[in-house]
Amino acid sequence: MHDPFFAVPIIVETEAVGKFRTLSSVSEAAIFMMERWPESHGPSYRAALQACTGPLTTAEDVGNARRAFLAAAKEAGLNVKAVSVQDDAPLPRSLEQPKSSYIGDEKRRDRGDREEQEDFLVRFLARETGITEAQARELINLIGTDRASLLREARILKARQ
Repeated sequence: MHDPFFAVPIIVETEAVGKFRTLSSVSEAAIFMMERWPESHGPSYRAALQACTGPLTTAEDVGNARRAFLAAAKEAGLNVKAVSVQDDAPLPRSLEQPKSSYIGDEKRRDRGDREEQEDFLVRFLARETGITEAQARELINLIGTDRASLLREARILKARQ
């Protein structure tokens, strides 16, 4: 699964009091954790970041990542809305994704999803391994998007520097 969506988005208050951000997918949650998280990083933060950046092959993995994010948010004292979810509950009408009837729209959306996933992986690799974003992009072009392989090769590349 690439950038799987949560069954119900998470709405979290940003550093600006009264301003909220909606996190609809696992990569959005991971990016929020890496870029906007409060300074304190407890054990729940590390577990959530690992869950959000690890392999996501099933809907259960996505649900576990969501629960881990919510636990980390609680540990950090973040104000979170819309956290209760039943796995089989349908999305509220206002949160449903609009369905496109145009093939061109779907292709553009898919291309945008791939670009978003690549941007996330670039930032993730650079942050986790210390390589540059340009090196991370080159690795993605050579290897693909398998996170385990990318991390392994990025660490090897960093060790050679």
